[in-house]
Amino acid sequence: MENITELIEDSNSYRRIRGLILIAANAKWDTEYKINKIIDEYLKHILDEKPITSRQCIKALPNIAKYKPELVDCIIEALEKSDTRIYKDSMQPLVYKDIVSALKKIDR
Repeated sequence: MENITELIEDSNSYRRIRGLILIAANAKWDTEYKINKIIDEYLKHILDEKPITSRQCIKALPNIAKYKPELVDCIIEALEKSDTRIYKDSMQPLVYKDIVSALKKIDR
């Protein structure tokens, strides 16, 4: 998990995406609460410098919420506070729709 966690801080957006997706995919088996320890760093990518990375992060969050119910509140809060205006006009509605979709999929 440590190697995967390092990927989300990589300068290459494709590596960040890979790390974000792998972390979310492993939420089911995270019995040592490693995701809980890095959730703040993970949630920063909701508004990643690259909108495609942002979109992949947002799409992965319902899986984390499904297996980490103790993180649901902080995930929802981060999504609700996200201001998509940092992106170009062409990407803003796409990221916003991803946020709305993720919020609908996350059970409180």
